[in-house]
Amino acid sequence: MRSNMLKPRLLFLCSISLAVPVASSAPLDAFALWQQGALRGANVMREQCTVEDLRVLRSWGANLAEIPVSNVYAPAPPYAFQPENLAKLDQAVKAAEQAGLYVALTCREGPGRADFERSHEIWRDASAQEAYAKMWRQIALHYQGRAAIVGYDLMCEPHPDEDASQPLGDWNALARKITVAIRTVDQRTPILVNSIGWAYPQQFEVLRPTGDERTVYTVHFYDPHYYTHQKPADHVIYPGFRVPGEQAKAWDKAALEAQFALVRAFQQKHQVPIFVGEFGCARYAPGVEDWLRDQMDLYEKLGWSWAYWAFREWDVMNIERTADPADRSNHPDTPLLRLFKTYYSKDKRFLTTSLGPGRT
Repeated sequence: MRSNMLKPRLLFLCSISLAVPVASSAPLDAFALWQQGALRGANVMREQCTVEDLRVLRSWGANLAEIPVSNVYAPAPPYAFQPENLAKLDQAVKAAEQAGLYVALTCREGPGRADFERSHEIWRDASAQEAYAKMWRQIALHYQGRAAIVGYDLMCEPHPDEDASQPLGDWNALARKITVAIRTVDQRTPILVNSIGWAYPQQFEVLRPTGDERTVYTVHFYDPHYYTHQKPADHVIYPGFRVPGEQAKAWDKAALEAQFALVRAFQQKHQVPIFVGEFGCARYAPGVEDWLRDQMDLYEKLGWSWAYWAFREWDVMNIERTADPADRSNHPDTPLLRLFKTYYSKDKRFLTTSLGPGRT
């Protein structure tokens, strides 16, 4: 997520069981999960990656935890391997496995990217790009064959911005480079590739497929911030609001769907799966339930997997809290949580252990 905290179906094989996993007769293919839009979950920051927390997420019916990769290699030269950070990632992955969740690993910080929001060294330093690709090769080798891991998200929200026209600012080329590095050690785990422009839909026009046949393409959606990141006093109402200074369209379900036109065109042209890796909205926004329902209805219709932002992380978008902006407690039942459970419950027969090391 480009943090506005700072700027303000695949058929599964048994019923849900957190306690007694049952092995399947034939391993499922991780890539098929993405192709069929079978993954529904949440972004989970490291602080929330405890078994206790993740079992709560799983109990809602979610089947995916999108977990950040942070500085497995140092962000500054000489970009050294930092084993303590890989060990922390191991702990988070193990907790998700114990909770019965699939895992997508999403790199937020690494060589040349010390600050997720503001770093641009990755787009200017060839040695940083080499180290970044080397880091992903090592991560892939480390986790190769790990049943629960269903995706390597190469870079969360790449934004070369003014460097995009420079020799090292080509995200399409860098994504291919990292993909090749991963595939030298792991040919099976799906790879996830964001668009530039903070992974927003508008930049799918310049996104190019990497050539890897087991790649999923990722979009994030918070448009327009005028609605999703509003302050409690703003009282911007969905449906029907208009963004000041922009084309005078009223935002409704049709307007939401239109925002994804470039993503749908990319999907249809290249016949690839799409993952909505982040989306969310201020919990107190008037009409927020309709806003999120309209989005999830669209994702389900299009067969896209999705993960909301974010599990127990940012107060403003915490679905376990009420519409009262002053609410600072998590509740076992809120309107937004009930809404999400209706979509999570679509996977009544999910089972992590059906994806074994011998997946095909």
